[in-house]
Amino acid sequence: MKYGRGSAYLSIEIRGSTPPSWRVLADDLDDRPRPELDSPDRMDATGTGSQEDRAISSLNLTHDARIFIACPDARPPAYQAAVGLAQAGRLDRLITGFYYRGHGPVSEIARRYFPCQFSKIRRKLGRRQERGIPADRVESAWSFDASLAAETRLAIRWPAAQHALARWRTRHFDRVVARSIEHHRPEAALVFSDVGSEHALPSCRKLGIPSILSMVHGDVREEREVLDREAAEAPDFFPLYLGDGKLDRQELDWLHDRRLRDIERADRILVPSDHIAETLTRHGTPRERIEVIPYASDTRRFQPLPNKRHGKSCTFLFAGGITQRKGIKYLLEAWRKVRRPGWKLQLLGALPNHLGPLEAYLDEVEHLGRVPHSEMPARMAEADVFVFPSLFEGSAVVTYEALACGLPSIVTPESGSVVRDGVDGLIVPSRDVETLAQGMERLGLDPELRASMAISARSRAEAFDWSRYHAALLGVFGPSGATVG
Repeated sequence: MKYGRGSAYLSIEIRGSTPPSWRVLADDLDDRPRPELDSPDRMDATGTGSQEDRAISSLNLTHDARIFIACPDARPPAYQAAVGLAQAGRLDRLITGFYYRGHGPVSEIARRYFPCQFSKIRRKLGRRQERGIPADRVESAWSFDASLAAETRLAIRWPAAQHALARWRTRHFDRVVARSIEHHRPEAALVFSDVGSEHALPSCRKLGIPSILSMVHGDVREEREVLDREAAEAPDFFPLYLGDGKLDRQELDWLHDRRLRDIERADRILVPSDHIAETLTRHGTPRERIEVIPYASDTRRFQPLPNKRHGKSCTFLFAGGITQRKGIKYLLEAWRKVRRPGWKLQLLGALPNHLGPLEAYLDEVEHLGRVPHSEMPARMAEADVFVFPSLFEGSAVVTYEALACGLPSIVTPESGSVVRDGVDGLIVPSRDVETLAQGMERLGLDPELRASMAISARSRAEAFDWSRYHAALLGVFGPSGATVG
C-alpha cells in the first residue's frame, strides 16, 4: 500500500506473517526538529516563545482578515467554524482529511453504474461534506484517512507498526498544515487539537501569524488523573475505557505531550466548556488566553416529539460509545438501584466486541445498537430522560442534541454540557452512583418536573444553535473589542 502525494509517501508492504517493512521518501518521517522553526532564539525554555514573540497575540485583526482552519476529521465544530467564516467572507481555507465534494468523474461513474452501492455509501460520504463551505476553499489531505485505514489492518497483528503509522499520520498532517500556512500566509490560523504542536504552531510564531487552538477534548492532565483512578478503583471496567480500542499508556502519553505543547504554543485557546477553562487555569494557563465557546446542535433536525405525554412510565436514554470513559459502569450500577416496572434504560451505541463485565448487565437494559445519524433525532425524541455520566470529554455534541429534543438531562460537569442544574436537568458528580441514582429516580417519579424541564431544555438548545457559535467565533477574531491573545 502506498499513501501520500508528490514525492513524499509512505510505503507499507504486508506479506504473509512477516512484519511490515517501511520505506520512507523525502522528509515526512524525519522526526528531527526543524531548526528554522525551533531554534533556541525562537523558543524559550518552555517552548512557548519569548514575551516579545507573544506580543503578536495582542494585535486586533481587521474586519476582513482571512482565517485558516486545520482539522483532519469531520467534527461539527470545525466544519461549522468554516461555515461561519465563509458566510462572513473571512475563510482563507479549510485543510482537512478526506472531503466529499459531491461531484467528479469517480462519483459520476459510481452513480451511473453502481447506483445501489453508491446510494449506501453516499450517506456516509455526506458526513464529509458541508454545503455552507465553498468547495474551492477546501484542501484535502487524503493521506490522513488512508493511514487510519491502514492502522486498522495493522492493529491486531503488528501493533508496533500501527503505533508508528499513527505517529506518522499526526506528524505528517502537522507538516502539511505548516507548509500550507507558509505558502498562503493567512491573517490568523485556527488549529484543532493534536495537529499543530510540532510544525504548524511554530510556523505561525515564525511568521507572526496569530494562532488559535480549538481544544475538542478536556485537559490531558485531568485525563491522566481519570486513568489512574479508574485503574485503581474500577479494575473490572478499566479495560473498556476505550471500548474495543486498546489503551496503550505509552502512546497516550505521546499524544498527551503533543496536546500540552498545543496549549503552550497557541496564542489563544478556545474551549467548549467552563469546566475545561477552570481545569486549564488550575494548571497554570492564564485565564485571559482562554475563550469559552460552547458547541451547538442542529435544532431544525433535532426536535421534541409533538404532543408528547409525560406519565408514570419513563425511558432513560444513553447515547455514545459504550465505554468506561463515558461512565458506563456507574450508569449501570445506578440503574440497578432504581429500575422498576414501566421504566427502561436504552443504550444507543455499539457494544465492544469483548463485553467483559458488561455482559452481566445486558439483560437489564435495552441495547439499541449503532444507529445511523439520520435516525438519531427520532430515536432521541422518543425517550423521556437523557443520561450521560461521562468521566472525560470536551463538550459532547450529543448533550446539545438531547436538549434540542426536549430531554431533561442528567450529566456530569466533565461532560461539558450547557445543562443548568435544576432547570434543564441535573448535574451530578462523576463516579457518584448514589447521586446519579437519586437523580434518575427524581425525574422518573415526577412527570410534571420532566414536562417542565423538557420545555426549558428545548429553549436552552435554541440558545446554543450553530448560528450563535458562528457569531461567538467571529467575535474572537475581532476587530471590535475582541483580540487574539
